[in-house]
Amino acid sequence: MQLMRRFFPLAFILCIPFVACSGEDEPESREDFCGRWATATCNDDVVSVCQASDVDACRLSQERFCLDLVPVMGFVDTRADACIDAVKAAYADTNLDAKELDTVLRLGAPCDRLVRGPRSATQSCMSRADCDGPEGYDCVFKGGGAAGSCQKPIVVQPGRDCSAENAVCTEGFYCNGSNCIEGAGTGEACMRNEQCGEGFCGPNNLCSAGLSINASCTRDDECASGLCYSFSASERVCTDRVRLGRTDPLCENAR
Repeated sequence: MQLMRRFFPLAFILCIPFVACSGEDEPESREDFCGRWATATCNDDVVSVCQASDVDACRLSQERFCLDLVPVMGFVDTRADACIDAVKAAYADTNLDAKELDTVLRLGAPCDRLVRGPRSATQSCMSRADCDGPEGYDCVFKGGGAAGSCQKPIVVQPGRDCSAENAVCTEGFYCNGSNCIEGAGTGEACMRNEQCGEGFCGPNNLCSAGLSINASCTRDDECASGLCYSFSASERVCTDRVRLGRTDPLCENAR
């Protein structure tokens, strides 16, 4: 009996690291991630400005919003911490710029690598969502091709050879299949937004200038700011920031 009493504390101590380690290996679920998202969003200022009844109501509403936003299939927690940090920073001052709005409304960077798509490396794709985003894969297009391939991209400088399958050009340039060339100007033919220098590829397959702030819009890529925001059910305009307020649509998901 005395031997067992001497052995038990040692056995207990040896078990602690094993239990801790096994817990750390458990992947975070989509539901747990959205719980953290809600906590990152609902600081005291957001609760006050959005006139939520209390912090719990805010968190419950934001958790539902997050679950609607994050795809059910393919969620991976590899880069979840970077996303949560960005969400917390975005709501810290209740004044969100276009980049922060893209993060919290569209899963823009760094929240754009939460989902592992169904396509493997080098397979055909139409967007990053098709590829293994958490592992750094993106959908890389060449020339005027309608489809790209899942690759871990390397950035190539203007004028340099971009024929490698994983080569991508710096902003404002695109790969014509051989070299990184300057984006086309307004009115020139295009197949994708990347082919247009500072604008977007319009529905008539011609490059168009990005729309200015307060211009009516239907898509984010139409706006020079990169954000087409719905201030109401009937009003969508280009904007570069939103200051939270009781009547702002963002607050509907915080109370």
